[in-house]
Amino acid sequence: MRTLIRLSISVVLVALVVRQFGDGLIQQLQAADARWLLAALALGFAQITLSAWRWRFTAGHLAIPITRRMALEEYYLATLVNQTLPGGVLGDAQRAWRHGRRLSRHGPAFQAVMIERLSGQIAMGLLALGAWALSPWALTRGPGQGLWVLAILISVTALIGIWLARADTAAAWMRDWAQALSRALFNRRALPVQLIASFTVAAGYVGGFICCLMALDPAGGVSLWIALIPPVLFAMLIPLSIAGWGIRESAAAILWPMAGLPAAEGVAAAILYGAISLLAGVPGVIVLLRR
Repeated sequence: MRTLIRLSISVVLVALVVRQFGDGLIQQLQAADARWLLAALALGFAQITLSAWRWRFTAGHLAIPITRRMALEEYYLATLVNQTLPGGVLGDAQRAWRHGRRLSRHGPAFQAVMIERLSGQIAMGLLALGAWALSPWALTRGPGQGLWVLAILISVTALIGIWLARADTAAAWMRDWAQALSRALFNRRALPVQLIASFTVAAGYVGGFICCLMALDPAGGVSLWIALIPPVLFAMLIPLSIAGWGIRESAAAILWPMAGLPAAEGVAAAILYGAISLLAGVPGVIVLLRR
């Protein structure tokens, strides 16, 4: 029933957006430059490969084995599930469950997946705040406010990490998670590697969206796009649709006019980005068929 509701929300929102912008939107999509779309697809494959490495790196710090082949196959399969089923995280949950079946304890497998995804969300959040602070919007009002928000977020994240690592009075499961976070994320050896990998993946997401915009002969520019794209990508995490369809396009329709850009441009790029993301998960079909 929930799947049907989320599918209905996606279909209705996409239909409303397409109806709102009509033939102009369809013409933009038909005229899209395939070269830029291929570049976006290549970035999609690169992101999945690097994300699989990040998962393997995280699991290694938790002393649980994952081979390169297993990490890549499981990540492609998880991406396929996330792009075709509601919620956007079911593929990751299944990835953790399948890995946990091979271990004596299931907990570390779920910790590896959760910490790996947390690393990515931290990087995307910092990238979004940094992009906003340096965008023309912030610069016209002075970058101080954005930089203060960024500094506060970094400080809070660091304090949480320190508290979790030293939470002697926490419950047993909390101590277990604190130790896992300390070993795989919040320590001086793992954190720089995690952030570099996650910032690269996050930049790849933004870069893929920019490629979709470039395919449309757009009116805007990169300095504005990098402030607009992260919020659109964050909107996809709202668990009310299938792989963000409808919500992503609606977010673009709202944000692009706020920056003085044509709404149809953002909506068309969001549709192309969704299609490219789906294609990037296609190798997961091969993994599924082989099983």
